[in-house]
Amino acid sequence: MSKRITAKVEEYQKDGETKGKYVELGVILDNQNGEFILLDPTINLAGVLAKQNAMEFSKGGKMRDNVMCSIFDNNNQGQQQSSGGFQQKAPQQQGGFNQNQQGGFQQQQ
Repeated sequence: MSKRITAKVEEYQKDGETKGKYVELGVILDNQNGEFILLDPTINLAGVLAKQNAMEFSKGGKMRDNVMCSIFDNNNQGQQQSSGGFQQKAPQQQGGFNQNQQGGFQQQQ
């Protein structure tokens, strides 16, 4: 089973509810040797931190010096993601990873 690593960078109102916009930083995968992480090299963590701090500042919250991330099971597709990042494909053929058009990677199992 795989998990997505995401960071909340914005909040917005929709139908009277506060929703979050997330950036996908990578995936956690597992194989016979245990879990491993694939990070998207195109994500600027300093930019993610700046957006998180701006979001906290606007709410009167505490500024951080670390990027806060969330981990979601890959079957939780209800989260809205920004373009880019990792996208897992259904198993097709044995092999490695191919870069997709948005700059992320697609896993081929």
